[in-house]
Amino acid sequence: MTGRLFGTDGMRGVALEPPLDRMTLTRLGAALAAHLHEEGRPLVVLLAGDTRGSTEVLAEWVGGAFVAAGGELHWAGVLPTPAVSHLVRDDGRFGAGVVISASHNPAADNGVKLVAGSGTKWPVEEERRLEERLAAIAGGSPAAPLPRAEPGWRARYLELLESSLPARSLAGARLVVDAANGAASPVARGFFAGLGAEVTLIHAEPDGRNINARCGALFPELLAAEVRRGGADAGVALDGDADRAILVTGSGRVLDGDDALLLWARALAAEGRLPGGKVVATVMSNLGLEAALRREAIELVRCPVGDREVWETMQREGAALGGEQSGHVICAHLAVTGDGLLTAAHLLALANRSGVTLEELANLERFPQVLLNVRVAARRPLAEVPELAEAVRAAERRLAAAGRVFVRFSGTEPLLRIMVEAAEETSARATAEEIATVAARHLGG
Repeated sequence: MTGRLFGTDGMRGVALEPPLDRMTLTRLGAALAAHLHEEGRPLVVLLAGDTRGSTEVLAEWVGGAFVAAGGELHWAGVLPTPAVSHLVRDDGRFGAGVVISASHNPAADNGVKLVAGSGTKWPVEEERRLEERLAAIAGGSPAAPLPRAEPGWRARYLELLESSLPARSLAGARLVVDAANGAASPVARGFFAGLGAEVTLIHAEPDGRNINARCGALFPELLAAEVRRGGADAGVALDGDADRAILVTGSGRVLDGDDALLLWARALAAEGRLPGGKVVATVMSNLGLEAALRREAIELVRCPVGDREVWETMQREGAALGGEQSGHVICAHLAVTGDGLLTAAHLLALANRSGVTLEELANLERFPQVLLNVRVAARRPLAEVPELAEAVRAAERRLAAAGRVFVRFSGTEPLLRIMVEAAEETSARATAEEIATVAARHLGG
C-alpha cells in the first residue's frame, strides 16, 4: 500500500476500485479489530451506510472481516452519518462506529468513515496507525456474512433528535424537505412531522444510483422553486448522508452555513449559552459573517476547511458553535458532529417560537465573494513562487480591512483555489483574476 488512505473525511473513491476494493476493505475490518483490542476498547462496532448501490457490498467487506477477526457487529442499515455518532455516544458499549458513505459525492463513489466511541471522528494520528496496521496484513482477510439490519437503531436515533427539542416545536410550519435520495429518505418526513410540521418530501426515492443527482444540498435552487410553488414557509435541503443542511426561506432565498451560524449564535448568546462569546468557522466563511458577529460582540475564530478541523478548534477555544458554509454546523450543547436534521429543526424552531418568519430572521449581509480555480502542474509552496506571493500581498494591501484574500491548493485535485472578498463585486473579481493570471503563468499545468 502506498500513500494515505484516509483524507479529510475518511476513505473515499470510486466504489469497488482501490482503495474501496475487497482486499483493502477486508484488511481494514481486520485491522480495526486488532486496533480496538490493542487499545483496550470494546470489540463492538455499529455499522450503517447511505443509499448507494455499492453500500451493502462494502459494508459486508469491512464488517464481515471485523466479525471474522472476533468482533461483534451491529448493522443498522440505511442511516445518516450523524446517526452513528449520536448512537455510539448514547449507547456506551461500542468501541467504534463505521459509516459507508461518500456524503455529497455522486453515486458511483463511496467511502468509509470511522467514528470514535465518543461520537467524534477518529483523530488523524489514529487513522495513520490504522493504515500502518492495515499495510502489514498480507493479502485479504476472511469476511463473514453481514447480519440482518436492526431497525431499532433508526427509531432510537429519532428519539435522540426529538428529545433535544420541546414537543411540537414546528407546529403549524409548512415545510418542503429535499432528502437528496439519500440516507435521510426513510426518516425525514417522520422526524419533521413528529415536531408538528406539515411536510412535503421530495427526492426521497433512492434507487442506488440517484443519490445527490441534481437534488439535495448541492442543488438548493430546485428546493427553492418547490417552496415558492407550494407556498411553503421554508425548505430544508440535505445531502446524501444528511450531515449538512441548507435552508430556504418562504420567498425561495437560499441560506447556507454562514446564515445558520449567525442565527444560532444570536440565539445562544441571548440565552447566555455561547461561552467566551466565540463562534468557529472556516477560512472560507464570508467576511460578512465576521462583521455581523462583531456587531453582536461575538468573536469569529477561523480554522482550516473540514468539519473535523471545526470540531477540534471548538474544543481548543471552548466554543459551543461552529460550522462551514456547506451547511455542516455543530452545536456542542447537542452533538459532537454536524447533523442536518438537527440543525434544520433547531433553526426552524427558533423562527417558530420567535413569532417571525425565517425570511425576517435571516439578515446576513454578505461581502461579494469570487472563487476561481487555476489548474496547476504541481503543488509548490507559495513561498517558492515569489511573483504569486507578491501578487497576494499586493491585493491584501489594496483591500485592507475592506476585503480578504485566501489562496490554497485543493486537497484532491491539481487546482489552486483563489477566493477574494471585497465591498464591491467588481473589485473582488478584478483582484481574483489578477492573482489567477499570475498563478497560471508560474504554476499552470
